[in-house]
Amino acid sequence: MTDAPTNPTVTDEILEDCLQAVQRSADQGHAATAADVGAFAHIPTSTAEAALQELRARGLLDSDAHGLALSDEGRRQAAAVIRRHRLSERLLTDVLGLPWDRVHDEAMRLEHSLTPEAESRLVSLLNDPDTCPHGSPIPGSDGTEVPPTQSLDTVPAGARVRIEQIAEEEAALLRYLGSLGLLPKAMLTVEEVAPFGGPLLVRVGGARYAIGRDVAAKILVRGDVGPGARRQRHRRRGR
Repeated sequence: MTDAPTNPTVTDEILEDCLQAVQRSADQGHAATAADVGAFAHIPTSTAEAALQELRARGLLDSDAHGLALSDEGRRQAAAVIRRHRLSERLLTDVLGLPWDRVHDEAMRLEHSLTPEAESRLVSLLNDPDTCPHGSPIPGSDGTEVPPTQSLDTVPAGARVRIEQIAEEEAALLRYLGSLGLLPKAMLTVEEVAPFGGPLLVRVGGARYAIGRDVAAKILVRGDVGPGARRQRHRRRGR
């Protein structure tokens, strides 16, 4: 951010948080609303709307898109903010020893103060990590982002997958998932998928848990698509 905001209530820090909020929603497959942006940035919706207007004036929002979407330059700047945020989370967990459910809010403050030199030194200190403590990919220094993964609520019964990322960094959710062992890099098997939007029955090690669809949607996984998905693909090809 280089230009001073025209609205005095909208700081550069707020603009960066709003960029991050719009990009995170896009990464999760949906367009953010002003209310979503305000909730993420911990600001009133009216302030979020003013910030979004400022981002649009700077050409960082795509004016032709349906709903909120970043322009190419907006995505580049958002990736830089997200990179500093996730490196900050790594610093807080790996060096300072904070638990994973507490680092998001701390990183929201720290990310704005990292200079390019400090970021470079932090990368060296942390041995250039690929992900944050929640498994979210850290964009490259050139602003590139890693392609999104599949959410657990879309995985068919019979699939064995590895948790790659927890898409939402809300503290209570992280504590709950941690208590079940549903952590990044954990392997799990989807044993049953209840119909009509019911829960998934998953096995992690020797334990079995029923996971609601709303929670499963926030767990991003990668791995074997399972026999159920293969059968579905064969049926689609035969149509």
